[in-house]
This record gives sequence, C-alpha cells and structure tokens, in this order.
Amino acid sequence: MQYQAVVRKFGPAEEVVGIERAELAPLSRDQVRVRLLARSINPSDIITISGAYAGRTTLPFIPGFEAFGVVEACGEEVHGLVPGTRVLPVRSAGGWQEFKDTDPSWCLRVPDALSDFEAATSYVNPMTAWLMLHKKIGLRPGMRIAINAAASSIGSILIGMANAVGVQPIAIVRSEESLARLRGRLEAVIVERADGDLATGLAGRSGLDAVLDCVGGTRASILADVLKPGGHFLHYGLLSGESIPPSFWASHSDIAFSYCHLREWVHSEAMGDVQRAYAEVAAMIACKVIATEVREVYPLEMTGEALRAALPFRTGGKVLLA
Repeated sequence: MQYQAVVRKFGPAEEVVGIERAELAPLSRDQVRVRLLARSINPSDIITISGAYAGRTTLPFIPGFEAFGVVEACGEEVHGLVPGTRVLPVRSAGGWQEFKDTDPSWCLRVPDALSDFEAATSYVNPMTAWLMLHKKIGLRPGMRIAINAAASSIGSILIGMANAVGVQPIAIVRSEESLARLRGRLEAVIVERADGDLATGLAGRSGLDAVLDCVGGTRASILADVLKPGGHFLHYGLLSGESIPPSFWASHSDIAFSYCHLREWVHSEAMGDVQRAYAEVAAMIACKVIATEVREVYPLEMTGEALRAALPFRTGGKVLLA
C-alpha cells in the first residue's frame, strides 16, 4: 500500500487534490520502481491540476513533475540501474506518491553531492534557467540582460548562472521585501512599486541583448523597447495573468521572440543530452553557484496543508512534500 495524491476533477488545487491509499501494482519487467523521498510544488503542477492542459491530461492522475528518490526495485529486463541509485524520474507527472514506476531511461542520475532537498528542487527551475540562458539566448560574457520577478526562485537561479559567466543582469522586482531577497552581482535593480516605475528605471538602458520575462501583460512592451535590434525577448511565464497585447508584435518587429517550455525540450531531446545538461546544473548546485531556498516541508499525507501554504506562489522559498 502507498499514499498518493490524486486529482479526479480539474479545478483549484486546494479543492481537488485528495490523498488516497492504493495497492502497488506488480512491477513491469522493463520498468524501475522509485521510492520517492522529496517532492516540490511548482506552478506547472498547479496549472495542470487546474485543467489548463486538459487535452493532454487524462483523469484521474497523480500530479507532481519534480520528485527525487532512490531506485527500490528493477524489472528483469532493466540494465544500467540498480537498487539504491539516486534518481529524478522525469518526462511525466506522478511525483506526489510514495512510489513511482517508470521507464529507467527517464531517470536522471542524481550525484551524492546533492542533499535530498537540493535534489528535489534541482530539475524544474534550474533546468529551465539553463535552457533559457544556454540554449535559447546563447549566454556569453559581455551580454546585457534583464530579468523580471528577479527575487523568485527561478530569478535567483538565473542571476547565479549569469554571474557564473561574468554577466550582471538588470533585476526587476515589485516590492521592498523582494528587493531585500536579491542576491548576486547586478548591473542595476529596478523596484516597480507603481505604474511608470519600470519605464523610468529602464530609461537610458537601451541596447540590451536579451530580456527574460515571466510576467507578461503590457509591461512586455516596455521591456522590449530597450532591446537592441535583433535582441531576444524570451517569454516563459504569465505572473500578471495578462497575455502580451497584440500591439507588442506590431511595434517590435525587429526583435527575436520565443517561448520556453522545459517539457517540450525534454521530450524532443535524447535522454543522454538531457542527462548531460542535468549533470552541469547539478554541479552548479553542488558548488553553490545556484541554490533554492526551502521554506516549509510537509509529509505527503498533508498535501492539502502544503498546498495552502504554497499558494499563491510568492518569494520566500519552496514548499516541499517529503
């Protein structure tokens, strides 16, 4: 028997995620069983639970895209993994349970240098940040970039990775509390307390190589205004709840625009390439180049309480199920 969080209808996570007890099915010959030890609660989980991706999500389902554990058992046809191996099973949800049966080729090897909690927060945000900086915009010394929501978990990771190659970003935050949480070397800090602050703060800072935007809305145009011709606008979130307005495209035809979705990249790449990228990210965590703060930890059986503590998402660290 195991505990598992189950979604039987789409809706607000605090209302539709339930905890159930279920029998473990026999392990398939070509799969591994991972005993999960720590799990993150991420916006991607909440969005999926809401039904935003209902077309590719079959009810009922077990949420959780980021979970760390150790191999408990291997099917007879499995080679290359042995019980006790530390892994992150990726490419599918199912992390909010005690055990997950999965394809062994989808298990990223986690180095011993990472703690359980570091491992449980080493995939979604760090890999997304790595993908944006190194695959999407081609980060290199001398580049000038701007990052909004810079005090968020992923914002701090982006700053750390940028600093690692000598780039000092322009950081944009929304409050004094967020300002106090900023870490790293920065070209400038803009505190957007009211309408007009962003434009004022960016005045005289034109010629940026890239903007990393997870807010959307009308602010996107203000950010794009300071990009150099051919500069890269990378959009990866919608914290404002507002889409980028149609006028954005007409007034910024001379820039490169793209989205970033970790899931699409992982599903399109060979797992060997994903493992090499993850190893690079894990090394940065082990060396404290980047870090994720953990705010609270709840047992899996208290998923409801954990969700109420985590939502709405804010600065101050991750909530884990462990």
